[in-house]
Amino acid sequence: MRAMSIFRRGTPWLTAVVVATSLGCGTSSRPNGSSGQSGQRGQSGQGGGRSSGSAGTTGSAGGGAGGSAATSGAAGTGDAGAGVDGGAAGATADAAADTAADGSDARPDGATGAGCTAPGTICWDFEEGKLPPGWTPYRNEYPTGSLLVDSTRAHHGTYALHAKDFTGGKEGADGGPKHTIRYALPAGFGPVLWGRAFIYMSPATPMSHAGFFNARYPRPNDPVATNTDVSKLDWYEVATSGGNYVSIWHPPEPPGTPEAVQISATPGATGRWACVEWLFDAEDGDAAEAADPRVWLDGVEIAWPMSIVVPTGPRPVHEKAKSFTVLEAGVYLYQGLTTATNWWIDDLGVGKQRIGCD
Repeated sequence: MRAMSIFRRGTPWLTAVVVATSLGCGTSSRPNGSSGQSGQRGQSGQGGGRSSGSAGTTGSAGGGAGGSAATSGAAGTGDAGAGVDGGAAGATADAAADTAADGSDARPDGATGAGCTAPGTICWDFEEGKLPPGWTPYRNEYPTGSLLVDSTRAHHGTYALHAKDFTGGKEGADGGPKHTIRYALPAGFGPVLWGRAFIYMSPATPMSHAGFFNARYPRPNDPVATNTDVSKLDWYEVATSGGNYVSIWHPPEPPGTPEAVQISATPGATGRWACVEWLFDAEDGDAAEAADPRVWLDGVEIAWPMSIVVPTGPRPVHEKAKSFTVLEAGVYLYQGLTTATNWWIDDLGVGKQRIGCD
């Protein structure tokens, strides 16, 4: 059973998003809350409480179906690199084998990249020219498009993760191409996850819901703290839809709903490398629930002028967490594309404090 998503019903609601607001550039690794629109519920930063009158953060977009295990794929034609759909090149050892049990110095072999210096930070620059250690193929759905590490474009160095030539698909259950990889975080990573990636999208931001990163954590009463079973994991997501950035909080899938949807008026950056950062705070200090996601574009925090719940109803309870356990990266679409679209992801990193764009 697939998660239902508003983005499978078209995007007429986007006409309501007419206010393009931006928030100040955040520089602290432990902000005390977002700033911006007054009168809406604030959100805590890492280790902090909610701030009165800060940017509204009730909701997020999308709903993702649990991807099937990758079964087949190709490295692509004419690209220097290694395909990762269905039989990845490179090691697939669990990253936890190379880290401290508490994740205090989480740097598995091959975990390199810009800004990856703080304890508990893991970064990947894909300069191995193949799938980095610890990452394994995950979703490989729809016959068009592929996910590979190649040398066609890089933020720095020679290689990047390339979601190549995604096209086709349709509105509804079949959706569009979905090609992703997964990574098991070190045990005891913790309930606060900062992320950073440089993303190049071309030729345009699709109207389709296009997720490119999510992180999941076990439900509080789940006895298996390190499981990666999507039917037991709450999850945060960063994506674009309707041409703009969106962020999401989901319960486990199936069904993945009700989903909390945050919709921005910030267009997805195209034709250039954009630094996208996110904060998933499933602890949220002394608050009763996990926080809504926060996202930054090139150092400026994105505002969410529109928040909805899908299907329509009460806001879902954002269950708190002890620790994030698994990451997913790549691109997964929930409607079709008529124009072949490419994404490159480079200098991806996650950590317990802000990594930054430098």
